[in-house]
Amino acid sequence: MEAIQHKGLPLKASCGGKGTCGDCVVLIKEGAYAKKSSAVLPDRLVNQGYALACQTLITDDLIVQLPQFEELLIKSVVRSEFVEKNKKDISGTYAHDPALKSIALNLPQPTLEDNYSDFKRVERQLVQHTGSKDFSLPYSVLKNLAHTVRQEQGQIHVTYFDDPSQASIVNITPASATERVFGLACDIGTTTVALYLVDMANGDIIETASSLNQQIKCGEDIISRINYSQKPGHLKELQDLIMITINRLIETVTQRAGTSSQDIYCASISGNTTMIHLLLTLEPNYIREEPYVPTFNRVPLLQAKDIGLRMNPEARIYCAPSVGSYVGGDITAGMLCTPMLKEADKTSLFIDAGTNGEIVAGNRDWLMTCACSAGPAFEGGGIRCGMPASSGAIEQISLSESGKLNYKVINGIKPKGLCGSGLVDLMAELFTHGNIDRHGKFNAPKTRDRIYHSQNGLAFLVEEAQNTFWGKDIVITEKDISNLILTKGAVFSACSLLLKSVGLDFHEIEALYIAGGFGRFLDVDNAIRIGLLPDLDRDKFHYVGNSSLAGAYLILRSEQNKSLTEEIAEKMTYIELNTEPRYMNEFTGSLFLPHTDMDLFPSVQKLFDSHTKESI
Repeated sequence: MEAIQHKGLPLKASCGGKGTCGDCVVLIKEGAYAKKSSAVLPDRLVNQGYALACQTLITDDLIVQLPQFEELLIKSVVRSEFVEKNKKDISGTYAHDPALKSIALNLPQPTLEDNYSDFKRVERQLVQHTGSKDFSLPYSVLKNLAHTVRQEQGQIHVTYFDDPSQASIVNITPASATERVFGLACDIGTTTVALYLVDMANGDIIETASSLNQQIKCGEDIISRINYSQKPGHLKELQDLIMITINRLIETVTQRAGTSSQDIYCASISGNTTMIHLLLTLEPNYIREEPYVPTFNRVPLLQAKDIGLRMNPEARIYCAPSVGSYVGGDITAGMLCTPMLKEADKTSLFIDAGTNGEIVAGNRDWLMTCACSAGPAFEGGGIRCGMPASSGAIEQISLSESGKLNYKVINGIKPKGLCGSGLVDLMAELFTHGNIDRHGKFNAPKTRDRIYHSQNGLAFLVEEAQNTFWGKDIVITEKDISNLILTKGAVFSACSLLLKSVGLDFHEIEALYIAGGFGRFLDVDNAIRIGLLPDLDRDKFHYVGNSSLAGAYLILRSEQNKSLTEEIAEKMTYIELNTEPRYMNEFTGSLFLPHTDMDLFPSVQKLFDSHTKESI
């Protein structure tokens, strides 16, 4: 574990290296080692070379294979089919008009009569062709300028940012040089990081990549990472970890595209307020302390060399603006991917139910927003057999009247655990069939064949050890169910309070947009049955996908989208739930399945009424 961490490689260890969680399992391909005993790994896997990194001592040179999260997570966090299918209806534009531009110029040769400096002659031609009046030139370009403009008798390519106040040249090359100009759209999530490599000449997405955010080993949610950052040297460590994550993804996409990271001249980054603070090594502690004040809401334009991103050092970095401590650029950018800003007479709800649950209500004329501490439960965090939506995760579950469980596993291998959509399905099925009551407690007579006492309390057996990848029982405990109820309650109560603050209720909502990787395989009926989502007509629900990444991409495509994102941030009225006295009442009412007020969930009540009649 120490060697892996020293190299900055991704490996999760939720138990802090005590050998009890099993997250840090690796496959030792070659070499001698010593290991401490652990009950987490069965002998079958130990004999195949699997080991817990935190319990394995190095005694010789080793070849060690780590879990490969990057490719597996692409399917669940990168795509946004909603945006692709609704290009004409979303608030953002697909017009291609980026700030980064490239132009071919033919400089007249200098003479005794026209002996202006090389830069003056370049600037004169640029003004003539672009209309901009003032250009800046960085030293990295200036030092090679004399040679560049003479190499092919004044035939050059100029790459520049068309800023209204002062245009900025970022590169000048001879005309014959292969000039490839790329941009990067990046979503920094608490759990995962995803990015696009974009051809800035036409706006096409060339490559995509995704991986776990390596900061996860310092805490699974933003509060734990803020706490971690307060120890000496830890803030810089967190910044290093996110840089390692992003730079490795950049290396992945550029290698696939057959290009150099030096050809990336701009980046559009979206993320929650804490993630951007950690990216920029800014003190995040005041985000969690009353009166909850971040260092910034709108970050000035940065350069890659300022923060250590491996791209052209003169590359410009734009971070989508935040609204408050817990509503960040992932939401302002994500709003571009919905039709909400085009509609004046239609009130909609936008939910990004990740580790930090953010909600927006409104339309073109007004926007209200808030955030709740949903926690990582629906992304597999804090759940005994929880895991991300990667290979081996149970993503869909159904329970028959006879008590037989049927499930679908990502990539069709033996199951390793339960991801978010599988957890929602399981809890809904257990509740619907009477295996758990409205408090989330097991109904002993109903579950007697599958329930047993584990070290974590009462547990319901999902799959026996002999049928699982790791040779361990896959279970859900009452503690797990309690965590899931807290999470779903936080999201639902935040939505309810946000609407009540403007005198609305759920039935006045015309459309509900669900964002984030968690929602891709979410069964809306099951989410309603447990009280995560409101009981609305099902055709009102729309899954947007990774709206944060899609929004960052739209900002990269057009300056108009950038301006609209900043307009969205200015327009939003932010409610701080930490100081809102009504929130606790809403939250308490949500800590039942589906809710204390069954009138809010008529379809669930109807389902139970029909089950009661069938049993009679």
